[in-house]
Amino acid sequence: MIRAILFDLDDTLMDHTAAMHAAVEEWLPGGHHKRFAEIERKWFAAYERGEVTHQGQRVERCREFLGRPEMTEQEALAEYAKYLAAYEKHWCSVDGAQDVLQHVLNLGLIVGVLTNGAREMQEAKLRAGGLDLPGVELFPTVEMGHPKPHPEAYLEACRHLRVDPGATLMVGDSVANDVEGARAAGLKALHFDRAGNGDIAALSELTAMDFV
Repeated sequence: MIRAILFDLDDTLMDHTAAMHAAVEEWLPGGHHKRFAEIERKWFAAYERGEVTHQGQRVERCREFLGRPEMTEQEALAEYAKYLAAYEKHWCSVDGAQDVLQHVLNLGLIVGVLTNGAREMQEAKLRAGGLDLPGVELFPTVEMGHPKPHPEAYLEACRHLRVDPGATLMVGDSVANDVEGARAAGLKALHFDRAGNGDIAALSELTAMDFV
């Protein structure tokens, strides 16, 4: 029986893509969001592989996006802060996310959010989206030293929740991070397919028996 659910945050509970597109346009107008998204994926994947630090991937994203490889770390982070300020203004939850969290809490399930983002920003996103509900615990993998899809990320979250991995369901938009990685660690997993118009609100139709 499923006793706990771990949700991904960005593009599962919070609409990261929409906020990112709007922020890039505000930071550097001209329709550059597709290129920014590609660079973001490239460097965040490098972070997930352990090739750069979380802060380091921000530095490299900024250098590559602006075409200024000579920028110092301090210069890159100062410039990237302009993007972050715009990004924060556009944070919003995915439709149905708050209802889903409340529903699974009402079912008596243990609920956590497992994210590769840093705590300060991800806590602020939960507040902005109205998702900081009592009983929802945030697990930023930056603090764990093992980002998804490393097995230790899921296992440490399960240890904190005091639940067996086999009794835990991971829900998220990334096949690699939220499905394959979770299953390799012994968890069950559900892919939230936003590209295929999958609706997270459908989880609100589940009953306690559906988790058996």
